[in-house]
Amino acid sequence: MDTNELDVKDQRILLALDMDARKPDSSIAKIVGLSKQLANYRIKRLEKKNIIQSYYAVIDHTKLGLQLYRIALKLENATKEKEQEILNYLKEHASWIVTVLGPWDIWMALYTKDEYQFMEFWNNFYEKYGYYLENKWVSLMTKFLNFERSFIFPKKKNRARNFVLGETHSELTLDKIDVQILQELTKNARCTSLELAEKIKQTERIVRYRIKKLEDLSIILGYRPFINTTLLHLKYYKLFIQLKDVRSDDIKKIRTYIIQNPNVVYHTEALGGYDFEIEVHFQSSNELIEFITLLREAFPTHIKNIAHMEYIKEYKITYFPQSHPS
Repeated sequence: MDTNELDVKDQRILLALDMDARKPDSSIAKIVGLSKQLANYRIKRLEKKNIIQSYYAVIDHTKLGLQLYRIALKLENATKEKEQEILNYLKEHASWIVTVLGPWDIWMALYTKDEYQFMEFWNNFYEKYGYYLENKWVSLMTKFLNFERSFIFPKKKNRARNFVLGETHSELTLDKIDVQILQELTKNARCTSLELAEKIKQTERIVRYRIKKLEDLSIILGYRPFINTTLLHLKYYKLFIQLKDVRSDDIKKIRTYIIQNPNVVYHTEALGGYDFEIEVHFQSSNELIEFITLLREAFPTHIKNIAHMEYIKEYKITYFPQSHPS
């Protein structure tokens, strides 16, 4: 099944969920033009087919004093069984993890409260699996843009929404109830306030109030489905763009050009990263080549180099650690 094989109703349901996965079935039904019962049936069918794997809250960790490290790993001397063991170990700690076709084998992201906690994780990992590492690359994410996946429903012309992590800097303190709510919404952002209240043993009124507060403080930016794009026959690429000596106005033009493309889903800024890092979905490698060619033609004097790699499988995506660093 690909995005063209999903009928228009399913496409619109996925897009309606994409930037607000806590929308009730009645709201989605109104957007799509279905009864509430039919909308619920179609959502359940997308879940059963594993096109929708889960739902998660998009949480701005920078508001909570957390750091988000990216780690790229190249393995050596590892059997298939050992690779799987390493992957399973990393999945327990990572907030996001993929296997890669390209110069690296594994990419992951990890929350810590500071660089010392990161080094504690790394030293433990290296002591256990250092023999199997050929190379590593670590960078600290400073800003992360999430874009609406408008390519899901091609008839939509404008990208109406995006979430920006790291746009403003502040450190807010969470109490135990806030942490529990964020952890539960990380597991299932579509659970009802009543279900959530029962899980954390609070009243529904308190849960509703706390969620609203977390949203007002821009700790929770939104809610999204974890979509299995492989089942939609979409290829997932990471692009590293190196610029020549350019002015800030030129950078703004390049950024505007890039993020207006509906196939761009993420844009990352990182300490230790490239000038531009974006992630894109395309139906084929030919579409990727066309995108890169047009980008070079649009900015021939500004772009020095473009490298890319393909994500083979995305195993996990969360925006809050299940064990909140303290």
